[in-house]
Amino acid sequence: MTPVLTLIDDSGNSYTFPEDFWLRDFNLPTNISIKNYTFNAGGRNTADGYPQARQITIQGRLRGDSLSALETKKRAFFFATFKGGKLQMSDDTVSRYIYVKFPDFSDGIGDWRYSENITITFIAENPFWMDSAQTTVTKIVTGNDSITVDATGSDFLMFPTIEIENDQSVDNPTVKMYNQDDGSGFFEYADIAFLDGDLLVINSELGTIKKNSSDAFNGFVTPRFLRLQPQSNIFQYEGAACTIRIKYRKVYA
Repeated sequence: MTPVLTLIDDSGNSYTFPEDFWLRDFNLPTNISIKNYTFNAGGRNTADGYPQARQITIQGRLRGDSLSALETKKRAFFFATFKGGKLQMSDDTVSRYIYVKFPDFSDGIGDWRYSENITITFIAENPFWMDSAQTTVTKIVTGNDSITVDATGSDFLMFPTIEIENDQSVDNPTVKMYNQDDGSGFFEYADIAFLDGDLLVINSELGTIKKNSSDAFNGFVTPRFLRLQPQSNIFQYEGAACTIRIKYRKVYA
Protein backbone atom coordinates (compact mmCIF):
# COMPACT_ATOMS: atom_id res chain seq x y z
CA MET A 1 0.00 0.00 0.00
CA THR A 2 1.34 3.45 -0.96
CA PRO A 3 1.55 5.66 2.15
CA VAL A 4 -1.00 8.47 2.30
CA LEU A 5 0.68 11.85 2.87
CA THR A 6 -1.26 14.53 4.72
CA LEU A 7 -0.11 17.99 5.82
CA ILE A 8 -1.91 19.59 8.78
CA ASP A 9 -1.06 23.23 9.47
CA ASP A 10 -1.04 24.95 12.86
CA SER A 11 -4.66 26.02 12.41
CA GLY A 12 -5.79 22.42 11.92
CA ASN A 13 -6.36 22.72 8.16
CA SER A 14 -5.63 19.39 6.44
CA TYR A 15 -4.37 18.76 2.90
CA THR A 16 -4.00 15.26 1.48
CA PHE A 17 -1.41 15.01 -1.27
CA PRO A 18 -2.54 13.34 -4.52
CA GLU A 19 -1.57 9.68 -4.89
CA ASP A 20 1.11 10.64 -7.43
CA PHE A 21 3.17 12.28 -4.65
CA TRP A 22 5.71 10.32 -2.63
CA LEU A 23 8.56 10.88 -0.21
CA ARG A 24 11.77 10.94 -2.20
CA ASP A 25 14.75 11.68 0.03
CA PHE A 26 15.65 10.69 3.59
CA ASN A 27 18.81 12.33 4.84
CA LEU A 28 19.79 12.40 8.51
CA PRO A 29 23.05 14.36 8.98
CA THR A 30 25.01 14.17 12.22
CA ASN A 31 26.32 17.17 14.14
CA ILE A 32 30.09 16.82 13.68
CA SER A 33 32.87 19.37 14.04
CA ILE A 34 36.33 17.86 13.67
CA LYS A 35 39.16 19.81 15.28
CA ASN A 36 42.53 18.83 13.87
CA TYR A 37 45.29 17.92 16.29
CA THR A 38 48.17 20.39 16.12
CA PHE A 39 51.04 17.95 16.69
CA ASN A 40 49.46 14.64 15.78
CA ALA A 41 47.66 12.92 12.94
CA GLY A 42 43.89 13.01 12.85
CA GLY A 43 41.48 15.05 14.91
CA ARG A 44 38.69 15.04 17.46
CA ASN A 45 34.96 15.68 17.18
CA THR A 46 34.02 18.71 19.28
CA ALA A 47 30.28 18.59 18.49
CA ASP A 48 27.73 16.42 20.29
CA GLY A 49 27.24 13.84 17.54
CA TYR A 50 23.44 14.18 17.65
CA PRO A 51 21.38 14.31 14.43
CA GLN A 52 20.92 17.74 12.87
CA ALA A 53 17.86 19.24 11.25
CA ARG A 54 17.04 17.39 8.06
CA GLN A 55 15.43 17.93 4.67
CA ILE A 56 12.23 16.14 3.68
CA THR A 57 11.58 16.04 -0.07
CA ILE A 58 8.23 15.19 -1.66
CA GLN A 59 7.92 14.77 -5.39
CA GLY A 60 4.95 14.12 -7.62
CA ARG A 61 2.65 15.16 -10.42
CA LEU A 62 -0.48 17.30 -10.51
CA ARG A 63 -3.01 16.42 -13.19
CA GLY A 64 -6.19 18.09 -14.40
CA ASP A 65 -8.85 17.47 -17.02
CA SER A 66 -8.17 20.95 -18.41
CA LEU A 67 -5.73 23.82 -17.98
CA SER A 68 -8.29 25.51 -15.75
CA ALA A 69 -8.64 22.42 -13.54
CA LEU A 70 -4.85 22.07 -13.33
CA GLU A 71 -4.51 25.72 -12.32
CA THR A 72 -7.09 25.23 -9.55
CA LYS A 73 -5.18 22.22 -8.20
CA LYS A 74 -1.88 24.14 -8.30
CA ARG A 75 -3.30 27.07 -6.34
CA ALA A 76 -4.75 24.69 -3.71
CA PHE A 77 -1.43 22.83 -3.50
CA PHE A 78 0.71 25.92 -2.92
CA PHE A 79 -1.78 27.51 -0.53
CA ALA A 80 -1.85 24.34 1.61
CA THR A 81 1.90 23.68 1.68
CA PHE A 82 3.46 27.16 2.03
CA LYS A 83 2.72 27.22 5.76
CA GLY A 84 4.26 23.84 6.56
CA GLY A 85 2.96 21.93 9.57
CA LYS A 86 2.59 18.32 10.64
CA LEU A 87 3.42 16.02 7.73
CA GLN A 88 1.71 12.70 8.41
CA MET A 89 2.46 9.42 6.66
CA SER A 90 -0.08 6.62 7.08
CA ASP A 91 -0.43 3.16 5.59
CA ASP A 92 -1.80 -0.17 6.74
CA THR A 93 1.22 -0.71 9.03
CA VAL A 94 2.17 2.59 10.71
CA SER A 95 1.00 6.16 11.19
CA ARG A 96 3.77 8.70 11.88
CA TYR A 97 4.38 12.40 11.46
CA ILE A 98 7.21 14.91 11.29
CA TYR A 99 6.91 18.68 11.74
CA VAL A 100 8.11 20.58 8.65
CA LYS A 101 8.50 24.23 7.61
CA PHE A 102 10.28 26.55 5.14
CA PRO A 103 9.24 24.81 1.88
CA ASP A 104 11.36 25.16 -1.26
CA PHE A 105 9.51 24.50 -4.54
CA SER A 106 10.46 23.56 -8.07
CA ASP A 107 8.09 22.63 -10.89
CA GLY A 108 8.21 21.72 -14.55
CA ILE A 109 6.16 20.51 -17.49
CA GLY A 110 4.58 17.12 -16.99
CA ASP A 111 4.27 14.18 -19.36
CA TRP A 112 1.11 15.49 -20.96
CA ARG A 113 -0.66 18.78 -21.58
CA TYR A 114 -2.64 19.04 -18.36
CA SER A 115 0.02 18.00 -15.83
CA GLU A 116 3.00 19.45 -13.95
CA ASN A 117 5.84 17.82 -12.05
CA ILE A 118 6.41 19.40 -8.63
CA THR A 119 9.15 18.92 -6.04
CA ILE A 120 8.84 20.41 -2.58
CA THR A 121 11.63 20.28 0.02
CA PHE A 122 10.87 21.08 3.67
CA ILE A 123 13.15 21.62 6.65
CA ALA A 124 12.44 19.45 9.70
CA GLU A 125 14.09 21.11 12.70
CA ASN A 126 13.27 18.06 14.82
CA PRO A 127 14.72 15.40 12.51
CA PHE A 128 12.64 12.44 13.67
CA TRP A 129 9.33 10.96 12.60
CA MET A 130 7.06 10.37 15.60
CA ASP A 131 4.18 8.03 16.37
CA SER A 132 0.88 9.72 15.57
CA ALA A 133 -0.62 8.10 18.67
CA GLN A 134 0.78 9.24 22.00
CA THR A 135 1.62 6.59 24.61
CA THR A 136 0.65 7.30 28.23
CA VAL A 137 1.88 5.36 31.26
CA THR A 138 -0.22 6.10 34.37
CA LYS A 139 0.43 5.12 37.97
CA ILE A 140 -1.24 6.10 41.26
CA VAL A 141 1.39 6.25 44.00
CA THR A 142 0.92 6.47 47.76
CA GLY A 143 4.36 8.03 48.29
CA ASN A 144 7.91 7.28 47.13
CA ASP A 145 7.67 4.78 44.29
CA SER A 146 8.96 3.78 40.83
CA ILE A 147 7.33 3.84 37.40
CA THR A 148 8.46 1.64 34.51
CA VAL A 149 8.19 3.01 30.99
CA ASP A 150 9.07 0.64 28.15
CA ALA A 151 10.13 2.68 25.10
CA THR A 152 11.75 -0.23 23.28
CA GLY A 153 11.49 0.17 19.50
CA SER A 154 12.25 3.87 19.35
CA ASP A 155 15.33 4.82 17.30
CA PHE A 156 16.51 7.60 19.61
CA LEU A 157 16.00 9.47 22.87
CA MET A 158 12.53 10.84 23.66
CA PHE A 159 11.53 13.89 25.70
CA PRO A 160 8.35 13.06 27.60
CA THR A 161 5.67 15.16 29.21
CA ILE A 162 5.28 14.29 32.90
CA GLU A 163 2.04 15.11 34.71
CA ILE A 164 1.80 15.03 38.51
CA GLU A 165 -1.78 15.40 39.71
CA ASN A 166 -2.60 15.88 43.38
CA ASP A 167 -5.79 13.84 43.35
CA GLN A 168 -5.18 11.77 46.49
CA SER A 169 -6.47 14.34 49.04
CA VAL A 170 -3.00 15.55 50.11
CA ASP A 171 -0.71 18.50 49.34
CA ASN A 172 2.66 17.84 47.66
CA PRO A 173 5.14 20.60 48.52
CA THR A 174 8.29 18.81 47.31
CA VAL A 175 8.55 16.54 44.27
CA LYS A 176 11.69 14.81 42.99
CA MET A 177 12.08 12.50 40.00
CA TYR A 178 14.89 10.88 38.05
CA ASN A 179 15.32 8.19 35.41
CA GLN A 180 17.72 5.62 36.80
CA ASP A 181 18.41 4.40 33.25
CA ASP A 182 19.56 7.81 32.05
CA GLY A 183 22.28 8.83 34.49
CA SER A 184 21.88 10.41 37.88
CA GLY A 185 20.37 13.75 36.85
CA PHE A 186 17.04 14.64 38.45
CA PHE A 187 14.50 17.40 38.70
CA GLU A 188 13.14 18.77 41.96
CA TYR A 189 10.05 20.94 42.25
CA ALA A 190 9.45 22.80 45.53
CA ASP A 191 6.24 24.75 46.08
CA ILE A 192 4.37 24.98 49.37
CA ALA A 193 1.34 26.04 47.30
CA PHE A 194 1.30 22.80 45.27
CA LEU A 195 -1.95 21.76 46.90
CA ASP A 196 -4.55 19.03 46.75
CA GLY A 197 -6.34 19.27 43.38
CA ASP A 198 -3.42 20.93 41.55
CA LEU A 199 -1.90 19.62 38.32
CA LEU A 200 1.80 20.03 37.47
CA VAL A 201 2.83 19.49 33.83
CA ILE A 202 6.54 19.24 32.94
CA ASN A 203 7.08 19.29 29.18
CA SER A 204 10.62 18.07 28.53
CA GLU A 205 10.43 18.76 24.80
CA LEU A 206 9.37 22.39 25.11
CA GLY A 207 11.24 23.03 28.37
CA THR A 208 8.16 24.32 30.19
CA ILE A 209 6.65 23.75 33.65
CA LYS A 210 3.05 24.69 34.33
CA LYS A 211 0.83 24.39 37.38
CA ASN A 212 -2.86 24.53 36.55
CA SER A 213 -1.92 25.94 33.10
CA SER A 214 0.12 28.83 34.60
CA ASP A 215 3.90 29.14 34.40
CA ALA A 216 5.58 27.51 37.40
CA PHE A 217 9.24 27.49 36.37
CA ASN A 218 10.24 29.36 39.55
CA GLY A 219 9.43 26.21 41.53
CA PHE A 220 11.95 24.16 39.57
CA VAL A 221 14.79 23.90 42.11
CA THR A 222 16.90 21.67 39.86
CA PRO A 223 16.15 22.65 36.25
CA ARG A 224 16.76 19.35 34.48
CA PHE A 225 14.27 17.90 32.05
CA LEU A 226 14.08 14.13 32.02
CA ARG A 227 14.54 11.93 28.96
CA LEU A 228 13.49 8.47 27.88
CA GLN A 229 16.05 6.03 26.57
CA PRO A 230 14.93 3.70 23.72
CA GLN A 231 14.61 0.79 26.14
CA SER A 232 12.86 -0.01 29.40
CA ASN A 233 13.20 2.97 31.78
CA ILE A 234 12.61 3.08 35.52
CA PHE A 235 11.64 6.47 36.93
CA GLN A 236 12.08 7.00 40.66
CA TYR A 237 9.61 9.33 42.35
CA GLU A 238 9.90 10.99 45.76
CA GLY A 239 6.93 12.92 47.08
CA ALA A 240 3.41 12.61 48.44
CA ALA A 241 0.56 10.47 47.12
CA CYS A 242 -0.59 11.49 43.62
CA THR A 243 -1.25 10.26 40.10
CA ILE A 244 1.71 10.31 37.71
CA ARG A 245 1.31 10.22 33.94
CA ILE A 246 4.30 9.94 31.60
CA LYS A 247 3.39 10.74 27.98
CA TYR A 248 5.65 10.22 24.99
CA ARG A 249 5.89 9.30 21.32
CA LYS A 250 8.48 6.92 19.94
CA VAL A 251 10.73 8.47 17.29
CA TYR A 252 12.11 7.03 14.04
CA ALA A 253 14.88 7.99 11.61
